Amino acid sequence: MTAVYAIPVSAVNPDDGASRARLSRGRLEQIDRRHGTARAQGFAASLLLEYAVSQQYPWVVHPLAISIAEGGKPYLVSEPGIHFSLSHSGDWAVCALSDHPVGVDIERCEPGRRDIASRFFHREEVRYLNTILPSARDDAFYKLWTLKESFVKSTGRGLDLPLRSFWVDIHRMPPRLDCSEVTGHYSLFLPEFADRDYRLAVCVEQAGAEQPVLHIMK
Repeated sequence: MTAVYAIPVSAVNPDDGASRARLSRGRLEQIDRRHGTARAQGFAASLLLEYAVSQQYPWVVHPLAISIAEGGKPYLVSEPGIHFSLSHSGDWAVCALSDHPVGVDIERCEPGRRDIASRFFHREEVRYLNTILPSARDDAFYKLWTLKESFVKSTGRGLDLPLRSFWVDIHRMPPRLDCSEVTGHYSLFLPEFADRDYRLAVCVEQAGAEQPVLHIMK
């Protein structure tokens, strides 16, 4: 089962003592090296992870001890079988939890950023964007971007897997993945998100995975 939690960054205060006490010292040190919005986003995402794990896996000891695997993917030291992924953009932080490798990505939709596609996306995706109505291209671009990022996160390979080395077909739903660089079966999702200014995507390394359950925190 896969669950996704989302919280407004403004809902938490990175200087609140009670909230800070819920995170490990190492996690706080990483967060406090950042400044401004980046610090607030990182704090919200980390606090959301603590909450999500407590809801889905109540036996896990807190604060969570997190380490980084080869490739840059974080994992829970005491519970490596619980997979998670974090993302934040603008006003939102999100966390995905699953019993299979998982990736999540959220992006604030801003017009005029489709040049990223021509520089980094697979040629089939660029071709698709050029065939649809101009009024639909921004939305399609953000669907592709978040789906691709969520897939890369789920593999744990990070920058070792270039975005142009695989392509996602969103012409029909559910999205379909074509990637010769990675073995295994992956399920891609575009959950309906409450804030229409953002696009959210989830990828689970599991054939025929169920639609993730989305929880919006306030």
